[in-house]
Amino acid sequence: MRPVRLEMQGFAAFREPAVVDFTGADYFALVGPTGAGKSTVVDAMCFALYGSVPRWDDRRAVRLALAPSVGRGVVRLVFDVGGERYVAARELRRSAQDKVSVRSARLERLVDAGDAEGDTQVLAADSGVTPEVERLLGLPFDQFCQCVVLPQGAFAEFLHAKPADRQRMLVRLLGLDVYDAIAKEANREAAASGERADVLAGQLSSYDDATDDAVAAATARVEALDALVGRVGDATEELAAAARAVASAEAAVTATERERAVLAGITVPAGAADVDARRRSAADAAAAAARVVADAVAADTAARAAR
Repeated sequence: MRPVRLEMQGFAAFREPAVVDFTGADYFALVGPTGAGKSTVVDAMCFALYGSVPRWDDRRAVRLALAPSVGRGVVRLVFDVGGERYVAARELRRSAQDKVSVRSARLERLVDAGDAEGDTQVLAADSGVTPEVERLLGLPFDQFCQCVVLPQGAFAEFLHAKPADRQRMLVRLLGLDVYDAIAKEANREAAASGERADVLAGQLSSYDDATDDAVAAATARVEALDALVGRVGDATEELAAAARAVASAEAAVTATERERAVLAGITVPAGAADVDARRRSAADAAAAAARVVADAVAADTAARAAR
């Protein structure tokens, strides 16, 4: 990203309109006494792009961006990226309650890349400006501040610091401490994985006897057990049928015992033998009488025929 033109009005120390033209400058330096607004120029570029300034230590704070006692402020940055020219602009307003807010924000692409004031194409507006800037530059706000905008005072401290302190400052400024955190987390996970591997190795040692022969023998036992299960199933059905037959036989025995108990209570009455003898004698006499009657009937029939 190369700055082309920065316009400020009512921004921080710049109450009146101010323009910083970077056209044709490969290198530039901002010089002047303390309080002249050198840092504010860098702040204005950051604010135009991301809507915040790193030295404020609060990305939501915008009150410091508006110059005191003014009601409106504008920051407009023209910059080049990848052969294209863009404009990022933000407008600040002060309310009647003395509250400062960003009224509008826009990111536009200049149709003519060689012109800073020509026709533009709107790429994003308001809350969509910062995400589009991050996509365009490839840097979020924190990384832009660490890699592009060195915080005020940190450079002098860096030059006079000892090598070890200088290294720590570089780590802090560039955000490299994240790799220490990654290394610690990786070591923690490696230790946990090592412990888990030891536990698994101990568990595997208990399966040393799991040879091919042992597996084959176990497979044969499983097949034999499966066959036994089939036989047990068939025998179970036969046992059920036998149990039903036993229950039926027990029911028949119970009925027979009840009938035998009833028959046991029956006794032959007294004089039954004499009655039986008389019955047989009467039966014999009845039979003889029947024969006599038959003979008489035959004789009567013959006599009738003869007559």
